[in-house]
Amino acid sequence: MTGGVDLRLRGRELLLAAAAEVARRPSTSGSRARQVRWVAGEYGRALARPEHPLGEDASAAELFRREPVEKYLELAGSGMLRLRASRDPKKYSDHSAKIRLEVLHLMVRALGVEVAADLPPQPDPPDKEPVAERPRVVLRERLRLLADAPGSGPNRIRMLAIGATVCDTGVRAGEMCACTIEDVSPSMEQLRVVRRPQGGAEAETYAELLALSDLSRTALRRWLPERRALMTRVGGTATALWVSLHANHRDGQPVPAGTPLQPRGLARAWTRAVAETNRTMAGRPGWGPLPTRMEQLRRGVVPEATGAPLRPDPAKAAELLDLVAARAAALAALRVAHDGTTVERAARRDLRMAVRGAWAAGAGHGVQLAVLEAAGLKDDAALAAAGWEPALLEAVDRAYGWGRPPRRTAP
Repeated sequence: MTGGVDLRLRGRELLLAAAAEVARRPSTSGSRARQVRWVAGEYGRALARPEHPLGEDASAAELFRREPVEKYLELAGSGMLRLRASRDPKKYSDHSAKIRLEVLHLMVRALGVEVAADLPPQPDPPDKEPVAERPRVVLRERLRLLADAPGSGPNRIRMLAIGATVCDTGVRAGEMCACTIEDVSPSMEQLRVVRRPQGGAEAETYAELLALSDLSRTALRRWLPERRALMTRVGGTATALWVSLHANHRDGQPVPAGTPLQPRGLARAWTRAVAETNRTMAGRPGWGPLPTRMEQLRRGVVPEATGAPLRPDPAKAAELLDLVAARAAALAALRVAHDGTTVERAARRDLRMAVRGAWAAGAGHGVQLAVLEAAGLKDDAALAAAGWEPALLEAVDRAYGWGRPPRRTAP
C-alpha cells in the first residue's frame, strides 16, 4: 500500500485507483479531478490496444516508463482513445498533451513510484505574445475608459474587475477562481492568492498578498454590488469572489447562476465579454482592442507581493485579534466625544493597521467583524472608520447569509 493505493493492483485498476487517490485530496480542484479521471480512463483503454507495449497486468513501475507513456500519448493525440468522435481531432492537441503529462506526474507521486518513473518532458508551449509594460499602461487607460462608459452591464463590469486584477497580480485562471471574498483585504488594497505552480507538488504551494491598484479597487467596488444583487436574486450564499451570471451545465448536470466560476468558464467569460466590448467600443477616442486571452495579460506582470501564511497560526491570530479589540474599543470611545479630532484620526489609523495585520495573518472577516461590533463599532460608518470598504461589508453579509438586520455574529 502507498497512501490509499494498493500497489498489488495492475493495469487499468491501478490507474483508476491512483486517479481516485489524487482526486480526493483537498488540494485537487474539481476541474483537475475530472482531468485525472479522464487520463486514467484513456491510459486504461490504451492498455487494451495491440499497439501498446503493456497490457492489463502492467505494474506501477512499468506504467510510467518512457516508452509506454509515449505510446499512450501518441494514441491519445491521434484520437484513437476517444469515447466519442471529435469534430476537430487536432484541436487543443498541444494543450491536451500538457495536461496529460501534468496528471501523470500527480499519479506517480500518489503511487510513490518517482524512482522508477521516467516521464517524457513537457512539450514546448506555443508562443504567446504577452502584453508588454507600455501596452499594459495603455490597457489600464482603456479599462478606465470602459469603467466610465454608460450602460455597462454585469458581464462587462465583471470583465473590468477581472482584467484590472490580472494586470495587478498576474494570477492564473485557476488561482483567480480559487479566490473568495475572504481573500480581499478589508480595505480592498490587497488580494490573498494561493499560488499553485503548474505540475508542481502540493508542497510547492504558497500564499502571497498582492497589492491592488486604485483601478482594481474601483472595479471591485462596482462588481461586488452586482455580485450581491445576483446572489440575492438566486438565494445563493457562495463565498467565491467570481461567480457565474447565468445558469449553465457541468458534466451533464444543470448549474444555477451564482455558482463559483471554474477556470475554463472564467476564460470563456473573459473572451466573450472582451469580444463584445471591443465591438461596442470600436472607434471611440482612446480605445484599442483588449486582448481576448487572459494569459496575454498575466505574462510579464511583476506584481507587488509579500509572503503570507498558507494556513493561519491560531495563537498569532488570537493575539492580533486581541489588539484589534483593544484598538476598536479605544476608537469607539473617542468617536462619542472626539469624532474628527487629531486624536480620533490617530486611533482610526492604529485600528486600521491592526485590522490589516489580523487579516494578513489569516483572521476571517466574520471573526473580525464580531470583535469590532463587540467593541462598540456596529454601524457601517463606524466600520468604515475601522478601514472596511462598504461594498465588501455587503458582500460578506450576503455570503454568510447574515443580512441586515440581524447584526453579524462570527460564523
